[in-house]
Amino acid sequence: MFKLKTPHTTVDGAMGTELQKKGLTQDPVLYNLSHPQAIIDIHKSYLSAGADIITANTFGAYSHKHTNSHELIRMAIKNGREALYGHKNKWLALDMGPTGQMLEPYGDMTEDECFEIFLQAAKAGADADLIIIETMMDLNELTLAVKAAKETGLPIFTTMAFDKNGRTMMGNTIDGMLDALDNKVQAIGLNCGMPNDYAPLAAELKSKTKLPIIIQPNAGLPHTSTQGNAIYNLTPQEFAAQLSAMEIAIVGGCCGTSPEYIKLLSKSA
Repeated sequence: MFKLKTPHTTVDGAMGTELQKKGLTQDPVLYNLSHPQAIIDIHKSYLSAGADIITANTFGAYSHKHTNSHELIRMAIKNGREALYGHKNKWLALDMGPTGQMLEPYGDMTEDECFEIFLQAAKAGADADLIIIETMMDLNELTLAVKAAKETGLPIFTTMAFDKNGRTMMGNTIDGMLDALDNKVQAIGLNCGMPNDYAPLAAELKSKTKLPIIIQPNAGLPHTSTQGNAIYNLTPQEFAAQLSAMEIAIVGGCCGTSPEYIKLLSKSA
């Protein structure tokens, strides 16, 4: 059974940029089937770096995008399990992100359609140990994702992407997130932002909830190298220092982070 570690539980970092380093630049979920060993190797590198939780390569593997979404998710879980073989007290999370569609009245997707997409994904990945719902910017969409994820009975961690002023792209606030989800999930927090921007927001969260807090920032700001790859401006040492100073229960990385970032993060107290 999943259990948090102390002083903190470490989640892995980015998958997409690690695949790009291998020359794999298509939709990452497609590689669950076509290049499973590449996915397994990335998972293993994060485990070797000290990650307690690896995240299945399922971000965006939804039925409105992929006709074989169920197969993609099932294979992602299988790849994660293979990477975990032989590891004790390490865990696999099903990764659920936004659908990429906007709910009515701002877009064409109904709440029923959105819920069904999330439910299909949650059921396909129900053999995971927990579910991380990440990079959400619309609280209504996040609430539907949580409702679907609860059908599995798995622990649920949720994160939203906030700007430095404490608002998501859709204008949601930390107070709104807590009001909607504080008694419905097992951990709550922030991801896909800058570590220095998230420090005061993390302090605000700590003052307002008794839930474990999860923070997974980006490796700073990106720029494009001469080779066309995204390079981020925070070193692993800077990233780990900024995040560790927040004294958060669950820590990990988002865009641009790699096993080197997670290695330093897992060793920091």
